[in-house]
Amino acid sequence: MKITKYISFFCLSMVILTACKKTEDLQKNPSAIINVSPKLLFTGLLLNSSQAPWTSDQRNNQYMVLNESYYGNQSYDWTTSNFDTYAQLRNVVRMEIEAQKQTGTLGAPYLTLAKFFRAYFFVSMTEMFGDIPMSEALQGTSNGNFTPKYDSQKDIYIQCLKWLEEANAAIIPLVKSQTKAEGDFYYNGDLSQWQKLINSFRLRVLISLSKRADDSPELNVKQQFSNMVNNPDQYPLILTNTDNFKLVYNTSDVSNNYPLWPSNGIVIKQDLRNSLGATFVNIAVKTKDARLFVVALPTDSAKVTNTPGYASQFTSYRGGKTGELQTTLKDQAISGKLSMINFDYWLASPSGIPSIQLGASETNFNIAEAINRGWIGGDAAKYFNAGIEESFKFYGASSAIPAFEIQNPYLGNTPNGLTQILEQKYVAFFQNSGKQAFYNYRRTGIPKFDVGPANANNNQIPVRWAYPIGEYTVNTANLKASLQAQFNGADSQNGVMWLIK
Repeated sequence: MKITKYISFFCLSMVILTACKKTEDLQKNPSAIINVSPKLLFTGLLLNSSQAPWTSDQRNNQYMVLNESYYGNQSYDWTTSNFDTYAQLRNVVRMEIEAQKQTGTLGAPYLTLAKFFRAYFFVSMTEMFGDIPMSEALQGTSNGNFTPKYDSQKDIYIQCLKWLEEANAAIIPLVKSQTKAEGDFYYNGDLSQWQKLINSFRLRVLISLSKRADDSPELNVKQQFSNMVNNPDQYPLILTNTDNFKLVYNTSDVSNNYPLWPSNGIVIKQDLRNSLGATFVNIAVKTKDARLFVVALPTDSAKVTNTPGYASQFTSYRGGKTGELQTTLKDQAISGKLSMINFDYWLASPSGIPSIQLGASETNFNIAEAINRGWIGGDAAKYFNAGIEESFKFYGASSAIPAFEIQNPYLGNTPNGLTQILEQKYVAFFQNSGKQAFYNYRRTGIPKFDVGPANANNNQIPVRWAYPIGEYTVNTANLKASLQAQFNGADSQNGVMWLIK
């Protein structure tokens, strides 16, 4: 009887205690992660920071042409894009919050790299749109401001360059103490390589500001560039492929599968839908570039001639013109007149080929361009050749380097020399670095992009993306004020932003 009373009392007590719990406590998801480790947030940022190869970006870059309308086109008829990158910036803020909770120096790497990611993501958005919300962005839940003002592109670049300088300064003592950043599948936590990335990205940003180098003293573009290149101990750079910021794909994690690998695992080495673009192929043929033999296949029409050594003859390779009608491109592909990708190279395994997000070739070419433009002293030919060599090594074509350099000597710090640098940067960007090939064309006009009857933008290559439609609903006043300041009120893909005026 006593035992029964105790059980009844215990059950009654539990009912009372349960009833006393707050409603919000009962509504909490017991499986939810409340305090996320900064290293997990860091890994998530890495997964979402890469620009994938084999996308529509590569057709807009004129590396590939698509001749089957069912799968898309390259007509340059885009209009809007999205602000999804703000989700990653919110994760950066969360990483900072969680890193500040860490004891000792455990959070220091993440606080430092947060500065890099802030610059990385904000630059990626302003390159696309022009002015964007920055100074008042990411404050919605903290101060109730859900309609942030748009910051000018100039102010965005000033702030991003400041963050990159601060990130480099903060990472130096961490490198000296050999501090590691856990959760890093790019560099395995090696902050010395992250330091090189921070500074190489800063050079990318500075060279992208070439049109503003003489009329925006607040940016101090030339002096910043010179200070970095002339102080390699303080500003180490990615100058060899060993330090490339590249995404290595795997076969075990669906979030990091090689995008070209077929879902059924069956590689069909004949795909007439996608062919190499003429803008890319023509440069390779003109310069007798052996990398073409690695990345592409000779045309079928060259193959059927049975000419000895046809696969190593540049006349056997041909790309489709981006501006051609898709019906024309399809006829050319069916007739065997266009080169396809080399499936044995790109699909040798399910993990495919790593995708360089920022690499040694680009950094060397950026320095060569700065020397050519007179921003800094030095031997532009040295960096021009180094950019070529690192790209050839990446494709496993090192043996062809001497012949290529003999056939393509640097033409000096002249307009022709600048064209060489920019064309070789374009070639090295093939299936790498997302939209960077397009942005470099947009800034310089090199290489000349093809425009033809397929162009759906009034015979123009667009220069930006229109703002997300949702902004017209949730942030109308600030958006319209920004459009008026930038483009006389128009939100067109042909509006020339401050960066490239």
